[in-house]
Amino acid sequence: MKSYGDHAGSALGAAEFESDGGADVPSRRANGRPTRARAGEIQAAIFAAAMAEFTERGLHGGSIAGIAARANVTRATVYNHFSSKEAALEKLYQGTSHRLRASLEEVIDENRPVWEVLLDVARRLYRDGISGEARAVSRVLILEADRFPELVSKGYELRWYCLEPLASYFEALSMKGVMALDDAPRAAQQFMHLVTSSVDFLFESEETFAKEHERWISSAVRIFLHGALRRS
Repeated sequence: MKSYGDHAGSALGAAEFESDGGADVPSRRANGRPTRARAGEIQAAIFAAAMAEFTERGLHGGSIAGIAARANVTRATVYNHFSSKEAALEKLYQGTSHRLRASLEEVIDENRPVWEVLLDVARRLYRDGISGEARAVSRVLILEADRFPELVSKGYELRWYCLEPLASYFEALSMKGVMALDDAPRAAQQFMHLVTSSVDFLFESEETFAKEHERWISSAVRIFLHGALRRS
């Protein structure tokens, strides 16, 4: 069975010209540098290879050479994207964090009912929690916490960054008198933990989203609102 890195490597080993709708599209410019599309493919392959390397070997056991071998590129090419394996891991959880923040921003709207907004936010948080990529990054950070505490610290900072849209939403609702929250950023983190605190979700696949999960999410939102909404 081929790994993710194997597929990436086979893609990078393709010919210099690729077919697209019957037309030959060059993968390199006249000066020998990859085209923008090709450069994007190489970057994606390197990111996938880094994720596979760290998932299997951890940050301590992983290496730039291992990433290069999985992506079927030279070590110099990897260093063009990451200055070190620590920088590679940081790039990986930056990517997952930016995606989660953007996902939350899509559903937060002060003009929608609070219950509906928080249900959608909870679903996004839950789905992010069971995604293979997010779990892999979290697992590496936990395992390497003693060796690389600065990376774990940066990971926590990015978690706050992810939750800023929710914290701002809570702050706005508190200003309007809808919620009674003394610390909106802390409340956003507590909401996330309430939604994702079930151990069960850690063992689910990315595709699984059963009725039981929906009941869990609805209950978490209901419990949070019971304590957060201002009583008239």
